[in-house]
Amino acid sequence: MNEAERCDRISLMHAGRVLAVGTPHELQVARGAESLEDAFIAYLEDTTATGSEEQAVNGAIAFVEPASSPLEDGPTTPHRSRLASVRRIWTFARREALELSRDRIRLAFALIGPLLLMAAFGYGISFDIEGLRYAVLDRDQSPESRAFLDQFSNSRYFVEQARLDDEIEIDRRLRAGELKFAVDIPPGFGRDLLQGRRPEVGFWLDGGNTFPAETARAYILGSVRTYAGELARASPNANGLGAETLRVEPRFRYNQDFRSVFAITPGSLMMLLIIFPAMLTALGVVREKEMGSIANVYASPATVGEYLLGKQLPYVAIGILSYLSLLAFAGGVLGVVPKGSVLALSLAALLYIFAATAFGLLVSAFVSTQVAAIFGTAILTAMTAAHYSGFLIPASSLEGPGRIMGLSFPALWFQTISLGVFAKGLDIAAFSQELVVLAGFAVAFLLLARLLISKQEA
Repeated sequence: MNEAERCDRISLMHAGRVLAVGTPHELQVARGAESLEDAFIAYLEDTTATGSEEQAVNGAIAFVEPASSPLEDGPTTPHRSRLASVRRIWTFARREALELSRDRIRLAFALIGPLLLMAAFGYGISFDIEGLRYAVLDRDQSPESRAFLDQFSNSRYFVEQARLDDEIEIDRRLRAGELKFAVDIPPGFGRDLLQGRRPEVGFWLDGGNTFPAETARAYILGSVRTYAGELARASPNANGLGAETLRVEPRFRYNQDFRSVFAITPGSLMMLLIIFPAMLTALGVVREKEMGSIANVYASPATVGEYLLGKQLPYVAIGILSYLSLLAFAGGVLGVVPKGSVLALSLAALLYIFAATAFGLLVSAFVSTQVAAIFGTAILTAMTAAHYSGFLIPASSLEGPGRIMGLSFPALWFQTISLGVFAKGLDIAAFSQELVVLAGFAVAFLLLARLLISKQEA
């Protein structure tokens, strides 16, 4: 009876015979009953009472005439139809929200999980290279060699370890992981430098991990160039060169401190806002398939589109709460605050969450178990968001199928907005194209899910 009260029109039956047809309210009013259950009992009593047996045998049907109402005068059918559709969507959304509120574990996973992962991303993923351990094998022991080595000992990027005795020790300590690189200054380094020659210095780098090794190589070259520039300015004729007439000093336009957290945080926001909403939405639909409760949709007048929208809305609300908590965590804990338009970021997040939940609905059309829904959604969203959005690899360097995949998924478009707002201080006018595309993804995914999920499957 609780389910029947939510329907627009019902029929009461007994022993294969239809007793009455009408809306729940009209049936109650016709029998003067306080509840639909009391009305049903009254109809049963009428059927079994004296004088009604013939009507029951003949299968007579009592149609309740709808009560007259001023709203029924005139051509108001489209309005009433839209209103009924909104009510059905709201009914599905309210039901899903109640189920979520009762499932404490799933709700905690949806709200606390993204915060834990953002903390892991912010503190655990870093491309900053500081404190590189190195040691020196100085075979020259001249003032010039010591001045050259000062470029490393005075830098925050390097930490000097105990001096080396020979090349055998260089190899041993690099193998043991005690050093990231070693500096080998040959005999006569200072003499050759003063005589205008070009002395060579050996650098031994641990290339076991290519990224830190390449970064250390860049830092070493930078220190050597700095020393060469200072030497040229101090002794213009030392190498047969005149004083520098042009000095090039690169500066970063954005993220001047060159800290990884300012690049990681916008990307982690992009990843978390698509993985969790999509996964939870797909799980919500497939869960009903496994439990069989989705069969209630079969007998309802609701369309598949109304059902999908009703299932989607609670997860959109959770996604918005997650976005607000992630934004507060990024600013309050990680110290990464938006420098640009918060309105642009919030509007993009709303459209992005709609697209993510719609993608979850789309995935639910292809899977029938909760395990498949979780793994399928997580793999598809995480892989695409990490590799084809510009998070780890610049979007401008993507080519061929990789670029097509990036442009065909909302993560790349939201990453552009997130990075632009957090790092570059851009306003909403700079993201008109990205916002339109995100809205298109939200609609397209929902329409595809509507086409792929039939009423009998829903």
